[in-house]
Amino acid sequence: MSEGVPSDSRKPEDKEPVPTSPVAGRARVQRFSFRRNLLFAVTLVTLILAYLGAMPLAERLAANPLVFASFWALVFVLVAFVFGLALYDLARVRKEHGRRIRDLDKELAAVAAEARELMRQQREDEESKP
Repeated sequence: MSEGVPSDSRKPEDKEPVPTSPVAGRARVQRFSFRRNLLFAVTLVTLILAYLGAMPLAERLAANPLVFASFWALVFVLVAFVFGLALYDLARVRKEHGRRIRDLDKELAAVAAEARELMRQQREDEESKP
């Protein structure tokens, strides 16, 4: 696993089921793997459309201004979607990282308190021995 990429370390029984209704699209986008796969797929489609519009389809698109404008408007919308999804992904990753850091801080505080208690008990046991 590469550094800096959050993994889904939950047990399979802890994972929420994948929503299947169209209304549940937001819940799907909140899942890390789906969000990254969607970002990859839309970026790939956008790049392919940009290449096709610039090279093989350039003459056909230039022949009809309405088709030209519609095609490049679609590409622009896809680029805006990719940009928005990337920003959303960044915000979610930062939020998840912050939550994990807080959880780690709580766990470390509990372990430190337990270690202090053990040290105190050990000192008391040593002091009580003749």
